[in-house]
Amino acid sequence: MIKRRSIVLSTIFLAIIALAFLIIKLAQGYQPDLTTRSLRPSGILAATSIPDGAQIYIDGRLKSATNTTLNLSPDEYEVEIKKDGYTSWKKTLTIKKELVTKTDAYLFPTFPNLQSLTFTGAQKPVLSPDGQKVVFAVSENSIDKNGLWVLDLGDRPLGLPRDPRKIVDSAPAGRDFSEAQLEWSPDSNQILTNLETLGEQENFLLEANQLNPATRLIDVTNQLQAIKADWEKEEELRFKSQSTKLPPKLLEILTDSAQNLQFSLDETKILYAATASAQIPEKLIPPLPSVSTQPEQRKLEPGKVYVYDLKEDKNFYLMDQDESKNLAWFPTSKHLFLVQEGKITILESDNTNWVDVYTGPFDDKYAFPFPAGNRILVLTSLGKETPPNLYAISLR
Repeated sequence: MIKRRSIVLSTIFLAIIALAFLIIKLAQGYQPDLTTRSLRPSGILAATSIPDGAQIYIDGRLKSATNTTLNLSPDEYEVEIKKDGYTSWKKTLTIKKELVTKTDAYLFPTFPNLQSLTFTGAQKPVLSPDGQKVVFAVSENSIDKNGLWVLDLGDRPLGLPRDPRKIVDSAPAGRDFSEAQLEWSPDSNQILTNLETLGEQENFLLEANQLNPATRLIDVTNQLQAIKADWEKEEELRFKSQSTKLPPKLLEILTDSAQNLQFSLDETKILYAATASAQIPEKLIPPLPSVSTQPEQRKLEPGKVYVYDLKEDKNFYLMDQDESKNLAWFPTSKHLFLVQEGKITILESDNTNWVDVYTGPFDDKYAFPFPAGNRILVLTSLGKETPPNLYAISLR
């Protein structure tokens, strides 16, 4: 009786161990293979998209809809995500056993809407450093409209746009602020204006969040050098703080062999142009279990533009420097925003999925993304007799 009980307990114990082992292996992505009566290793594809509910194609075959996970045998796959009314997302992904590979597909509408944000005309819009506001001039309207205006790009509840607000009048003392050179302070709270009035140079420091009465304007020309020095110091301190996130060896390379460094909004990636040949060493940071499998280029060539991913220790070549004049980070921190003549393109930071989100008439010197990444601001005129105005192009 005792012997029989011991056998039963041992059998139960072994069954529990076997079941636990099976559960662990299934959680790691292993799948039962009935033909070989064994567990077949697999990896997991976490297929997500914005917007969700898009179709997932694996090597041309429809498999499911986002957002979901798929178990796939370790291999290389052509993954495409499609949704009616949106551009498709496509990338070659390498699935590795026991690891999760993500798509994070961002789909853009095929036919975006165009919405007017100003009706009084707009000239020389300048985006604030934080990307939250844009200042522009009005000069060809009524006296009460002419001057400088600020438009907040943050959405109100229900996605409603904000109305522009005037911050200074043009009429008093013969001033025409549409002729001024405009420069934002690093904290995006003030605007420095430089203009010529009656043959004299004037510089005013305007508050961006309120009306600046003409009777209270103070010429800061005598303080201009000190103001610029303070702003440069503030920008240097900000960049120095961001640079502490870079591996020391990479910081050394970028200091000696790169220029035009731009951190993404979440400070996990850096965009830069190489000025000299250099080699980025392997394993600058501890490797993550699952990283991008897109081809990278760690040997830098002068005159080429790259993105380094601080989380994955990957370096991606984008384009030649003469093609990147109007290249900047998109608010998602996963995309870049490229303005070219007659079109606006958004591409992923690993140089995949180039999408022309807008083609048409606009001033290619003045095109900016909204901070939420849901719209693009452009300056254009929709008629020969109408002055240019600011329009929002919807991306969602």
